[in-house]
Amino acid sequence: MVGLGKVKNSEIPENLEELIEQEKRSLAKEYFTDAWSEVQIENLGTELVAEVFIKETIDRLASERGNEEASRLIAHIKELDEMGILSSSHTLQ
Repeated sequence: MVGLGKVKNSEIPENLEELIEQEKRSLAKEYFTDAWSEVQIENLGTELVAEVFIKETIDRLASERGNEEASRLIAHIKELDEMGILSSSHTLQ
């Protein structure tokens, strides 16, 4: 196996976890963009689909990882809203 030697700690970027997280977010956004494009092509109604996406995300997270994880996600979304990261014209109640 050529080129698969041991990696020295000095060769690993200090922000490797951050880079991995950025890549995961980028890929997730790409998946979402593709799905959203399909929604628009099918003319399903973006508000309806957004509501279903959110509900299904919370339900599946609760089912796979427990209600506590789903609650954490909801709290995190509320925090993002309070910090102004979400669009200010769509403030959560």
